[in-house]
Parts: sequence; structure tokens; C-alpha cells
Amino acid sequence: MANGTIAFDTLSTSGQISGTAKSVDTDYLVSGCAKAWVYALDNALSDAFNIASSTDNGTGDYTFTFSSSMANATFAVTATSNEDSNVNIFNPSRATTSYNIEVKVSDGTSYDKNTGSVTQGDLA
Repeated sequence: MANGTIAFDTLSTSGQISGTAKSVDTDYLVSGCAKAWVYALDNALSDAFNIASSTDNGTGDYTFTFSSSMANATFAVTATSNEDSNVNIFNPSRATTSYNIEVKVSDGTSYDKNTGSVTQGDLA
């Protein structure tokens, strides 16, 4: 069986979904979807998309490397702690091939926690 290409500009439903949003422009899907995300459990990758590896740089300091590079280093990074509302997550550096986050408690002390992170950007 040969593989082929399907080309289209808009996706539409068959009318089984209620409401007014029954179609979406494919340009929106390409630009509006997360290009990478990661869920780390006990400081190791548990589940990920477009993340090749993670590096534990020390207490609360992690680098995630992309499988496919981003188009530029100005992508958004949103990170959350799944365990404690007293934790702040900072993203001090981004590159087209990776990004770094630092996890700290409110007094600024570095802290190891389970974290989830969503990264958005345009793939190169």
C-alpha cells in the first residue's frame, strides 16, 4: 500500500457537534497548537511530545531538549507544579533547540518537584 498526501484548507464536522464552531482553518491548527510539552515525574520524563531528553542540572534546575527545533527562541513556556501552590517556576533561558526552567519556593530556595510544562512556538 502506498502512502500519499491529503491537502485541505478547512476541517469541518458532519454536523453532529452542537454550537456554531463546526469548522476550523488548518492554518489556525498549525499555528495555535503546542509544539512541545512535557510531564516530568520524580525529576524524569514521564510523558512528552517533541522532547528528546531532559537534564537535571541540580536542585530545581532542568533543561529540556527538543526533538525538532523551534523557528526562534522567543516561544512561550508555561510551567506548573502539580504538588504545591507555594512553588514558582522560572524559565531563564530559551534556545531553538532547548529551554531551561528553575523551580523555587517562595523564599527563592531551589526545590525539586514534579512539574508539568507546556511549550509553544513555531517549529523550524
